[in-house]
Amino acid sequence: MASAPAEVAPSPRTAGLVRGPRGAFRWTAYVLAVTAFAAAVPTPLYPRYEAEFHFSSGALGLMFAAYTPGVFLTLFFVAPQAERLGRKSVLRLGMAFTALAAVVFAFSPGLLALALARFISGLAVGATTSVATAAMSDLEPSRDQHHVARVAVAANFGAFALGVLLSALLVEFGPDPTRWVYLLPVLASAVGVLALAAIPETAVGGGTARPFLLPRIAVPPSVRRPFWVAVGGIAACYSIYGLFAALVPSYVRTGLGASAPIAAGAVVCLMFGTAALMQLATFDLRDRRALLLGFPALLVALVALVVILPWRSWGLLAIVSTSLGGAVGLTFMGSVTLSDRIAPEEARDGMLAGFYLAGYLALAVPTVGVAELSDRVGLADAGAVFALALLPVVALLYWRCYRTPTPPGGEGRPRTAPPDLAG
Repeated sequence: MASAPAEVAPSPRTAGLVRGPRGAFRWTAYVLAVTAFAAAVPTPLYPRYEAEFHFSSGALGLMFAAYTPGVFLTLFFVAPQAERLGRKSVLRLGMAFTALAAVVFAFSPGLLALALARFISGLAVGATTSVATAAMSDLEPSRDQHHVARVAVAANFGAFALGVLLSALLVEFGPDPTRWVYLLPVLASAVGVLALAAIPETAVGGGTARPFLLPRIAVPPSVRRPFWVAVGGIAACYSIYGLFAALVPSYVRTGLGASAPIAAGAVVCLMFGTAALMQLATFDLRDRRALLLGFPALLVALVALVVILPWRSWGLLAIVSTSLGGAVGLTFMGSVTLSDRIAPEEARDGMLAGFYLAGYLALAVPTVGVAELSDRVGLADAGAVFALALLPVVALLYWRCYRTPTPPGGEGRPRTAPPDLAG
């Protein structure tokens, strides 16, 4: 991580946004959260799009997966240029992509336009995620990278939960639900641009003529065993993320007979909201310790998912969604903090590029597979197959985690006492 340059004072017009030593850190976390919030807004509408445009669950899965190539494009080709172009410039681009995706969603006439909107949404996420996290690392007053990672994870999951819930309410009770709901991400992006005007630039070489950079995925042999455990953890979490975001709303409509968007939104919000709250409830857990609890919790929740899907019960689905949210929250946090801890400074960018590459592939590939299978056997059976296929993977990851002690210190980021997460 580059050392932070001298802070540039915000303009008088925007200085009021940054108050206290954590003001810039909080607003950068907000910018990070905006892309997750915007990606969540279409979720309650997926069943409506499916019915209105007459496409199958398999086509819905492919449309959802269009997000992933967009993420890769900006994550690997745009985000690495942040030190050369300035982090704030790249984050402004992320906010612009977020607003553009919302506009395309609002006026989509069919499946291809929806896929384009998802692709642009992926561009926003790829341009924002690593750059905002790097800026947060420089702006965190005590330089506690565990706090940075925890806030980043909570911002992503919490913003997704909030986006789904607000969208469901507007779609349920507002006028012209497939149009006006997309004002939410447009307004959130506009606030993000104002926030960026008040945040100091943290890129050391911002605005200089640095060479075009591309991350090279490479993992030092000394940390490969714990790295693969961390990669497996984030891949498992993202596959569950994709299942809930893309297909659970359709299951609620067809399996539970609830066509109201608020019903699907509540289930998805429950899972993601619990994952976000887990970051606040377990501030002493990190790295391998979190994974040793998270993997068994995932096993129990996946078994429960297999059992309850054929029952088509609201109460059971709510319990399992909460359980999965807690397990995903622990596992995701453990994976992120473990990969950060073991990464040597000189190999950090390449390791993290590979780490998130695995995660976003896991978001797309299983989702498409389950969607295609659901066209043949139904969503309940396809979801059960997904959970059964993931069970041995998670069991193997737990065994590898148990047998793989974390290297002392791991040459990773410095640690301090965990600060107040409300700050």
